[in-house]
Amino acid sequence: MKFPILTSLIVFIVWLTVKLSQGKTDRQEKTRAFWEKERASNMVMKKSLDDLRYISFPFDLLPREASFTDEGQNIPSSLLMLNGLRGKKIVNFNNVSNTDLKLQYGTANITLLTEYDNNFITLCREGNLLTQYLAVADRKEEARVISEALVSCGSDVVAQYVLLATLYTENGMEDAKKRLVVTVEQMESNRKDAILKALENLETAASDPVDETAGLALGETLDGER
Repeated sequence: MKFPILTSLIVFIVWLTVKLSQGKTDRQEKTRAFWEKERASNMVMKKSLDDLRYISFPFDLLPREASFTDEGQNIPSSLLMLNGLRGKKIVNFNNVSNTDLKLQYGTANITLLTEYDNNFITLCREGNLLTQYLAVADRKEEARVISEALVSCGSDVVAQYVLLATLYTENGMEDAKKRLVVTVEQMESNRKDAILKALENLETAASDPVDETAGLALGETLDGER
């Protein structure tokens, strides 16, 4: 009885050794390929940026700063940040690495391209914070319209889609909510699945009894984000 057990153990050790060796080889190959691609990208000459797809966000939809000060309120920092993007170039480079950007547009353009991408990140982040603020302040129509504009620009902030779907539900806009799901399904973003899951959870929660504790937690989260 000892020999079959010993044989099985030896076979397992050999199999494990081979698998570990293959895994190490694969990692080494991926590392080598990455650095070869990176070296190649650093040698690419500056190219034209004419084919960039600039994002045109409708800044006129944003509330006037005076609409807050006239009511004795502070201007949301998110609104100030968004207004600071006026006139700046915005490009969505989600899922595109710096290496790929250098290969396509040249190393000399990477600083400029990073600035455009950072502007997009700021637009999505601050846009979400502003719309959440407006919704809590019972300025929900403004929150809805701005949220729609952000989604049209390709925002992939999960909370943005949850807010917009919630506003659609509150207004009985079921067709719009269905179109929102279709929009997400057609997204090219690594957050697509997370957004779809969040929308699915929202739909499930809507059919369940209201949990007042969960509502309080959501409110606390929004306050924390602001």
